[in-house]
Amino acid sequence: MLKRFKNSYYSKIMVICIAAVCIITAVVLPLCSSLIHRQERSEDLKNYDLTLNSLASSFASRQDTLAVSLTPLFADSKSYDALCGLYRYHSKKVPAEYGGTVSDLLSSVCFSDPYCCGALLLTVTGHLYQYNSVNGTLVPLTLRALEEPLTHYKLQIFTDSQLNTLSMDLEKPTDRLYGISTSVFDEHDGTVDYLGALIFLYSASEYENLIASAGLFEESTFTLLDAQKNVIFSSDNAYASSDGLLLNEHLAETVSQASFSGTLLGEPYYASTLYNSRYDFYTAYQIPSSLFTHSDILRILTVLSVCICLAAILLYLIAFRISDRKIHSIQQGMSLVGMNNLNYRLPVPKGNDEFTQITRSFNRMCDALQRNVEKAYLYEIAQRKAELYAMQTSINPHFLYNAFEQIRVQILQGGYADASQMLLLLSRMYRNQTRRNLYITVAEECSQSENLINFYMYRYGDFEYEFDIHSSVKLYGIPKNTLQPLIENFFVHGFIPDSDENLLTISAQPLYRNGDLWISICVEDNGGSISEEDLALLKEKLSSPVLSRSEDNGFALSNVNHRLRLVFGEESGLKPGIGKGGRGFAVRFSIPAVLPDDLQKA
Repeated sequence: MLKRFKNSYYSKIMVICIAAVCIITAVVLPLCSSLIHRQERSEDLKNYDLTLNSLASSFASRQDTLAVSLTPLFADSKSYDALCGLYRYHSKKVPAEYGGTVSDLLSSVCFSDPYCCGALLLTVTGHLYQYNSVNGTLVPLTLRALEEPLTHYKLQIFTDSQLNTLSMDLEKPTDRLYGISTSVFDEHDGTVDYLGALIFLYSASEYENLIASAGLFEESTFTLLDAQKNVIFSSDNAYASSDGLLLNEHLAETVSQASFSGTLLGEPYYASTLYNSRYDFYTAYQIPSSLFTHSDILRILTVLSVCICLAAILLYLIAFRISDRKIHSIQQGMSLVGMNNLNYRLPVPKGNDEFTQITRSFNRMCDALQRNVEKAYLYEIAQRKAELYAMQTSINPHFLYNAFEQIRVQILQGGYADASQMLLLLSRMYRNQTRRNLYITVAEECSQSENLINFYMYRYGDFEYEFDIHSSVKLYGIPKNTLQPLIENFFVHGFIPDSDENLLTISAQPLYRNGDLWISICVEDNGGSISEEDLALLKEKLSSPVLSRSEDNGFALSNVNHRLRLVFGEESGLKPGIGKGGRGFAVRFSIPAVLPDDLQKA
């Protein structure tokens, strides 16, 4: 094989092409892997950016909602006067004339927001009150300190740590809080008096749920920060300080969002910071870059590339092996034919590749060569005629045995009239058999076949049969006793005694091949079907010489098949198969349109 490879020019070309494919694959694979990794990382970071925007929008929406919720508070003069009265009160205790009204007022605001869990009332007089939305109570607290000065007439954000420093008595309704404060003022006689701050308390669970629903890496951290970088919310519960966060220190207020890469504790991170200029707060996230590993697509791509290279090499080896065998077979066949072995034919491979075409052309050349050589011998004509006559007469005893057996059965059953008619039909058929001519017209063959069918009717009862003979083919010749064995086969193997739907169809239609007129003949029934195994066995028997077979089964079909091939060539052999609709049995063959006299002379 290696020697043949060295001497094969096209095999070397194929090896060079396969090597080029493997090299290109090895170069393109890392490039594709890098591009896919960048694309996947970009898609993942887009999800983080969307979550970051959702987080910022939710926090800004919380402040917008608070501003809208406070509108009825300022519009109701009675309720607002009670609130101002509480802020002007100089005692730590909650005065009864204001407590109920203020509690109802704060309850209406908290009820409209599921994440609002209370409020703190910080007065300029130094008093601090807490409203608990669960039990609707308003209780005084001891004010400790105020780290951030209150901003008048503007919403102000309080972090969880800042709320904890306001009072030791603060009862937190949830673990993580943040507050949004608004100014309380009183306007009379054209002057505005600042009375203190109203701080509404909110649970941070809203943002925890938002991040959890996004389905992101747990190692990522989302953070809400006020203008001084104090932590309002952190997904990793690090509320103490923002020192452990990766923030863009150069972010200007004119920039809405900035994405960047950085290092934190020696580990690379991807981070992004979003600034809200309206409410003056930051939203940020950071995620370790090590989480963005190669996906299964890259692994599949790598395995696929390796498999393609290996498959290309394997296919080449297989193709080279197969082509080498076919070339060797053709060379061996040429050698045998060159040694005057004219009977040798190359086995035709399946498919329609170049080797198959070469093989068929070689076999056709051998056929033509053999015909030319055989025609040089004068005894060929006599030999063919003697063999044909022997085959013709060999079927008569076979049929006569079956006919007498059927007549005997009728007599035993008391059907003397039917037996008499059967003898009459039998005499007509054998009167035609005594004619020495080997070829008759299609019309005469169909007439004799109908006598045979009528003969069988006396034994099997009524059944349906049909002759579909085109008028243009009736005058052409056919070997005598061609259809009778095929009809007999129906009654032996295909007839169903208990069925009243037995149908036998004999058709002969014109067929054109390469401009020449042929006759397509089919004998088909709707009786018992033949199995795939029996059909394959029958085809094998038909391909073997009929005179060399010792068994009786299938002799009639083999006889007809051999006679047709002997007279008209290999293309006219019987082609058995399944009938229409997947039931019954059909035998088809085609013969050239030749007159009986011309067949006799040939």
